[in-house]
Amino acid sequence: MRWWSKALIYSVIFSLIWAGIVVAVGYYHTDVYLAGQITPAQDRAISEKYGDLLGTGLPLVWAICFLVLWIRSRRTSVKSA
Repeated sequence: MRWWSKALIYSVIFSLIWAGIVVAVGYYHTDVYLAGQITPAQDRAISEKYGDLLGTGLPLVWAICFLVLWIRSRRTSVKSA
């Protein structure tokens, strides 16, 4: 299997994990921990911040997956040559 196909698979898996963690923490923070203490506008603002975190984290997850697997593929190709 080529390195980029592995990177694509790992990127999708880790993206789902990242999204699940951010959504779970955001839900707990706004709907459980701060329940009844914040206004709907504050809830919306906090949720937008978690959305921003999710949006900036996904490209980072993809970049890390591709970079790590690309470096690993370069090492193995150098060793076998």
